[in-house]
Amino acid sequence: MSEQEMIMTVDRAGNLLGPRPRSEVHANGLWHETFHCFVYDPKRDVVLLQQRSEQKKDFPGMLDITAAGHLLANETVEDGVRELEEEIGLTCTFDQLIPLGIQEEEFRDASLWDCERCHVFLARSDQAIDAYVLQETEVKRLIAFSIEQFERIADMSIERIQDTTGEWFDRRQFVPHPSSYWRHVRQGIEQLRK
Repeated sequence: MSEQEMIMTVDRAGNLLGPRPRSEVHANGLWHETFHCFVYDPKRDVVLLQQRSEQKKDFPGMLDITAAGHLLANETVEDGVRELEEEIGLTCTFDQLIPLGIQEEEFRDASLWDCERCHVFLARSDQAIDAYVLQETEVKRLIAFSIEQFERIADMSIERIQDTTGEWFDRRQFVPHPSSYWRHVRQGIEQLRK
């Protein structure tokens, strides 16, 4: 996404305030809306996370949501489903997603002040991990985590997390979402598993 693409800014209640360039949104900590979707494989009982491309401006090479993105000024939350096809080649309709509600996130460092209203969803897919078609400028690879290991991501006292192939990941390799965010997603997955 270009730094000059227009993003609709909102207040914390989600009321529209007007479009602003992405660069301005992230420089000034303006609230905006994003689409987040985690892919859950019920057949293997795993959650897929993406490793972000090394080309990404923010958090390159780090582990994050399966597919996510900013909603542009002319888009609705429903339009966010495009992220699944663009980033990982998964085609589904918005009504096939399981809504997990809105999570607020605020992150600030020397180069970024990100204030997001995250519309969070689950998608079900049991296709093989190597069958996904990745957008290389966005996604380096997909990584599967068991439900037990995914749950450990929310526990900030745990320093290392293991994927289903046995590869270990240090906590610092994950995009810094708050513990409450990870727990919220885990609870949504648990409801789906019942």
